[in-house]
Amino acid sequence: MIACPGCGANLRFDIASQQMKCEYCETLYDPYEFDSMAEDAEKEKLFDAWVYRCPGCGAELLTTDKTDATAFCPYCGGTSILFDRLRRVKMPSWIIPFQLDKEACKRAYLKAAHRAFFTPSRYKKAELVDSFRGIYMPYWSYAVEQKGSARVDAESSSSRDGDYLVTKQYQIVGDVDISYDGYAHDASKAFDDEISECLAPFDTELREPFTPGFLSGFYVDVADEPSRKYLDDATAYYERLTAEKLLQNDEIHRAAKEQRAHTTGITGVSIPTKITRVEQVLYPVWFMSYREGDRITYASVNGQTGKVVADFPISRLRFLLASLLTAALVFLAMNLFLTLKPEWSLAITSLLLIIGVVMCSRQLRKLSARFSGSAGKTQKKGFFLTRRVSVVLTVIALLVSAVILLIDPVYNSVFYGTAVAEAVILFFLIGNTFRAQLQLATRRPPQFSKKGGRDNA
Repeated sequence: MIACPGCGANLRFDIASQQMKCEYCETLYDPYEFDSMAEDAEKEKLFDAWVYRCPGCGAELLTTDKTDATAFCPYCGGTSILFDRLRRVKMPSWIIPFQLDKEACKRAYLKAAHRAFFTPSRYKKAELVDSFRGIYMPYWSYAVEQKGSARVDAESSSSRDGDYLVTKQYQIVGDVDISYDGYAHDASKAFDDEISECLAPFDTELREPFTPGFLSGFYVDVADEPSRKYLDDATAYYERLTAEKLLQNDEIHRAAKEQRAHTTGITGVSIPTKITRVEQVLYPVWFMSYREGDRITYASVNGQTGKVVADFPISRLRFLLASLLTAALVFLAMNLFLTLKPEWSLAITSLLLIIGVVMCSRQLRKLSARFSGSAGKTQKKGFFLTRRVSVVLTVIALLVSAVILLIDPVYNSVFYGTAVAEAVILFFLIGNTFRAQLQLATRRPPQFSKKGGRDNA
């Protein structure tokens, strides 16, 4: 807790003014004004924080003010979050202060939620939306230097020389002197990778040197992923960034053209890259979770840009009503304005079946990709089996339809009977797609380990 020098009340970071504001006398102070109050901590690059731990999922949250105790875990929705201890925490190098206050966060979320027509109304209730919490998420930020001799491979078009096919290969060599900063990886196991990546980018031009004053009134997630884990990812990202620039360079194109050659792409570029600095930084995120049974729905808002990343489940009732209404409108349109021959009915049903199996396979593939490790083998096997059954049934139905259309039997009942069979399979596919979407929009509680996400800031 940082006390107001004027009245002794608690100071909080005020997003609108980007200053420390007294809760009682409303006087504003510069956040850096209080750094001298902890000279020993400054020398050690440490600050005091209260630690709260969730026994359900193991997530840890830090706060500089014990009065900010949260009543529930924002990651798993558990209500048994416990005070752990006072801890001295290493200071991050930089912080991007919250630019978006809670009211603006709620408006951004509700705007996105109202656009999701099939989302149940309970995800738009005021009491749920009010549970957003401001959390500074830890990231590892990497700076690199690319200095030295770079190589770009090129090759000519193949030409025949007797019994041989000849391709000439070249190397275009030159010096580079480039430095980058700001590429970051999420350093928290509890913060879901997909959410972290979708919230990007953050504008690092607005970052500020860290001081504990920015944290007053907010929570901080714990950095429990080592920085060395992402060194190769950072190196590969920066190498690709420079390689794309080199492949668009006019001088390199001119050199390749003189030899009647062309560059071989990203894989044919070699660049000397060295990580020069790794820093811990904090990025602002408004975070909310809604628990229902053994599934959790997450919603997050970029505290700087206002970008919304949320899981919006589908209401079964709304989906059913919309499907019935659509079917009724199509039926009326076909009967009032069109006269379809039996073979056309079968062809249209076959086309809808193809669309249905593509959508179903895509959703099941996404769902299968979410489950990793031995814990997800059973689920992945089930998704694979369902997808295979869907494809097999669809292929059989389409082959039968193709044969019938080629034979062109006399009896219309053959066309209509096959169309009905395809419609039954289509409903099966729609049901699987719906169930897959429901699971994609909810997650298991994070009692399992996670890798860090990525932010291309």
